[in-house]
Amino acid sequence: MNPRRKPDRSIRFNSRPLYLQVVRAIQELAEDEGLRPGSPLPSEPDLATMFDVGRTTIREALVYLENERLIERSQGARTTLTPLFHSPALGLEVLEPLELLAARQGWTCGTRDIRIEGSKATEEEAKRLRVATGSPVTLISRIKTLDGKPLALMDSVVPAAAISEERFRREFEDSITKLIQRAKPLQYAQAEVTAVACTPELATTLDLRPGDPVIVLEELFFADEDLPLAWNTNYLIPGRIRFELLRKVPRGAANANADGPARPRRRSRPAAPPSPPVKGSGRARP
Repeated sequence: MNPRRKPDRSIRFNSRPLYLQVVRAIQELAEDEGLRPGSPLPSEPDLATMFDVGRTTIREALVYLENERLIERSQGARTTLTPLFHSPALGLEVLEPLELLAARQGWTCGTRDIRIEGSKATEEEAKRLRVATGSPVTLISRIKTLDGKPLALMDSVVPAAAISEERFRREFEDSITKLIQRAKPLQYAQAEVTAVACTPELATTLDLRPGDPVIVLEELFFADEDLPLAWNTNYLIPGRIRFELLRKVPRGAANANADGPARPRRRSRPAAPPSPPVKGSGRARP
């Protein structure tokens, strides 16, 4: 028999910064090789050869992974994976169901404790959804799990004019994104990210302790028109999911100093997404 051929892991260049492409390539390598927490990564020279990039790019990628607490490095020792390495990475630039993300990253996303209820829009919900106060809406609550453990509590408010309560009861299975896509041409979402302390009720729901931090991701879904299709409030457990965001230099800024004196190159570091405050909804929530 022919020996097993090693996959070609050289980087296929795209618009993302090269070190981030290497970060993803290292993650794929770990997935393909079944590396677990404590497993060592290949050396810097081996990674550079494997991905066909320079040592400087490999170091930038490893610094990124170390800052994200996904790897551990010590002087004279090999680089090893931490327990956080295999936590899901949620890209804020891409609007997709968690189920698709899980299938791509190799973990199982479940949905339980689904609650669907018809209601009337509160003042805050009406303001967010740009509908009249008291107009019919559907409330959907569910818990998302990661390999059977709680990952997030997701609450959604959907105007009946967008999708009826009857349709939700008939068709909803796991993802509001997939259901809305079937009903309307979903185009984009406006999102806000912040963090809050767990209330006792939320702590019980997510198997946490009161006062533990949770990440809050609020979203408004839009189609082609200006009216939102849904208002989602997602409470995610830190440490079980990571957020990824590609931030670009404003157009023209890259060449702003083209004629000026040369400046030493600084190593790029990942930046955290902005965290505007989340306004409370008019309805009592966990």
